[in-house]
Amino acid sequence: MSSRTTAPVVTLDLRDGPGDLAGADGLHRAVRAALDGTAGQQAERFLLVDTADGLARHQRTYEQVLSYGSGHALCVAVGAPPAEPGDGIAVPPAPTPWALNRPSPLRPPAVGVLWVLDPHGGTATDPAPGEDAGALRPLLELLAAPAVFDAVLHAVSEVPDGVAVPALRVLEHDLSPTARARVWRQALADLVGQDDPGGRISVADPEAGGVPAVLAPLVGAGMPRSVERAEWRRAGGEADERFRACEAALDEAEEVYERQRGAGGLLRGPVGDADLAESLDAAAGELAAYRETVAETLRDGDGVGLPPEQRRRLYEHGIDLPRVPEAARDRIGPGLRGFAQNLLARRLPLRSTAARLSALSDLATPTGSAARLGRLDELCPPDLPRQLAGPRPFEVRGAAYGELAGGCAFAAAAGLWPGPGWALGPLAALAAAGLTALALARRPGRAGDGHLDGGGQSGALAQLCAGLAGAAIGITLGHALAVPAWLGLSMLLVALIALPLLAVRRWTGALDSWWAAGGGPEGRDVLHSLDGLLADAVVHDWLLADARLYCADGARAVAGMIRRAAAAAEGREPVPAAGHDGGGRAGAQAPSDGLLDDDWFGPSYDRRAAPQPSYDSFETPGPRYDDTAQSWDDWDNWDRGPEPGGRDGAGAADADTAHGTPWQDPLADTDPPPRQAADGPAPAPAAVPPDDVPVPWLEREAGDGGPELVATLVGDLADGIAGILDPYWGAIERDPGAAAALPVDREVRALIDGESARLARDGVAAAPAFARDPASRPDPAVLLGLAPDRVTRVLQAHGDGTGTVPLCAAEHRRLLSRDRHAARGVRFAPDVTRHGGGPPPADDMVWTPAGRYAGVFRLLPLRTGSVRTVRLRGDVGTLNEGAS
Repeated sequence: MSSRTTAPVVTLDLRDGPGDLAGADGLHRAVRAALDGTAGQQAERFLLVDTADGLARHQRTYEQVLSYGSGHALCVAVGAPPAEPGDGIAVPPAPTPWALNRPSPLRPPAVGVLWVLDPHGGTATDPAPGEDAGALRPLLELLAAPAVFDAVLHAVSEVPDGVAVPALRVLEHDLSPTARARVWRQALADLVGQDDPGGRISVADPEAGGVPAVLAPLVGAGMPRSVERAEWRRAGGEADERFRACEAALDEAEEVYERQRGAGGLLRGPVGDADLAESLDAAAGELAAYRETVAETLRDGDGVGLPPEQRRRLYEHGIDLPRVPEAARDRIGPGLRGFAQNLLARRLPLRSTAARLSALSDLATPTGSAARLGRLDELCPPDLPRQLAGPRPFEVRGAAYGELAGGCAFAAAAGLWPGPGWALGPLAALAAAGLTALALARRPGRAGDGHLDGGGQSGALAQLCAGLAGAAIGITLGHALAVPAWLGLSMLLVALIALPLLAVRRWTGALDSWWAAGGGPEGRDVLHSLDGLLADAVVHDWLLADARLYCADGARAVAGMIRRAAAAAEGREPVPAAGHDGGGRAGAQAPSDGLLDDDWFGPSYDRRAAPQPSYDSFETPGPRYDDTAQSWDDWDNWDRGPEPGGRDGAGAADADTAHGTPWQDPLADTDPPPRQAADGPAPAPAAVPPDDVPVPWLEREAGDGGPELVATLVGDLADGIAGILDPYWGAIERDPGAAAALPVDREVRALIDGESARLARDGVAAAPAFARDPASRPDPAVLLGLAPDRVTRVLQAHGDGTGTVPLCAAEHRRLLSRDRHAARGVRFAPDVTRHGGGPPPADDMVWTPAGRYAGVFRLLPLRTGSVRTVRLRGDVGTLNEGAS
């Protein structure tokens, strides 16, 4: 896209004289101020506003302006010059008393002149200067749109002499001032929000809280995939040797424990010199040594960052710190930027965004490895090695009720055989008691020097008593029931099998209880927990210490910037909208000045008479300005005499005769009639704000806002703030501490005020220039809460020029040319209105990227001789020989 397409329109007002524009320096300052200091922006279009009487006097200023840039300009000449120009300017006679003296630089095709003889369209009586400025404001706002500027300049260059009188019919559709102020305050409140992070960032799974994958290792508790234990535990170092020695001792203790369980351990005892208590004692000593190594390493490695001295001490403990990609700074800056931009893109309130960034900063801030000593005591209490190595009683549950019942039952089974039962029953009781006593004799710690023997009890005597009681019961039953020999033998075999099994179960249970009481099952878990704690310190406190500190500083800096942005945005009042009164007078007409009483445009009417009709829409029934505006179908009738009875009066029968009447100029030999009402001077109109002057060619329609308006405005502002932060990411990545000096709050205030002014100027339908996804913007009807086909109906009704209002009074009508084919037209509407059944495309249709205006712009040519080209020579103006 060329700069010619994107360059703004520079508006310069010369109605009060050149003033500060005099000279090249003054013009340059005025152009820079109009461009608002935008870097790289060129002045390619100029909208010059002057009085019709002052055009010839400001020729040198126009020459300077047109030499600035490409020289494309539209000049809006306001008012009718006097019949005698004066000031030494010699001009030839003209067909009307209001001929326009145009300086020679203002010639097509690069320059066009729009002659606005009366911005009120002949409907105001003696308007004040402020009212004239207010009536002219919408026209200047239209021409300030580059697309409309180009189309009008091209159209006026095709009009003879490059001078035309504009005729307009415009719809201004926007929010009412009350609705705009309400939704603006609500949007700011939603944008700022509360200091609540909303979704918490979990250390276990930071990515679930929206943290990018490149930042997750800096705040999460997990181990990066690139870090493996073999890479950071130096082979042959203290940590590696202690770890391997403890692991080997635990392996040996677990092996001895597994061998001593079951019948083998009960019947044969320890194999060789291996004793479970001694093996566990050795493992406890190695575990204590490794625990002390971890504690010393955590204390010696404590600090912020990883200076060389700290790295040397870690190396002495056997810790080697490899380079990992997660510690690279060039990954952290983009990750932090993506996290912040994602929060803003999700329309999270600014203060909530800042709270999440602060939470990220808190999690990323390294606390030092010494802070893990408390966790070390939780994983491996200081008394755990002593618990593993200390002597413990060995408890065989021979006296338990279940064991006693089993011994009694099986001794009774052995004594059921009549005869042999007298001996077999007591022998079974003795066997049960003996096996129970053997379990106590095989206890761990007894095989060594005895310093690990914790003693114990077996319940063998209880087993013996229960067995003898059972044997007596069995012998008695065997004789009483005359149990056959085969049954007695069978029961004896059952008792011989069951009694050893019960003894082995008692032994295994006692050994398992002794092993568990000493912490044997926890030894390996504790070892790996200590190793994991050291690995976490290696990764998060040493390897990633600098990266975490950098991430924490960056997140804290961005959080501070966003909090400053929230403080700057909070409570900013909206810019008042020009052209709205907020009082229901959007479509009202100006008071009558009597200009229509001469029937130039049809029958007159008094708009001050009560009751007043509403002019809020083009479809309102009753008398409207359309009834007095010139129809393009009646072009030939502009110059004929008034019809008796008006357009719809009794003189309609003479219409054919009137159409055949030759054109006569009723003012050919007379001066213009005085501008007064038919029945005397009009009363002084009520004071109207200068920017709220009703004009007949402008219809205003105000909406109350749709359901998606506030969310859309919040999204626009969030995109704008994200755009403000974009240029600063490089500075934050280089030095997070420099963020406090960045002018974020000032730029946010400028953004808020600028966006508020844009809404007042262009409306809410179009997306701002900084919007990240303008294609997803809702339709204007949804945003404004207005009828979706409003613009379409306006363009269809007036697209051919019907109903357009010339910006001239009735007495100026004789200036207009009778050539119907010389007029040119431009239709315009905001680009967003063509989505969803908007106006159909046309050759003269101009789609504006922004704006609240839509309608028809008609350019009416002037009669030959009504434009006189003059050139200044010295201090005296003389007629150019080539003048039109």
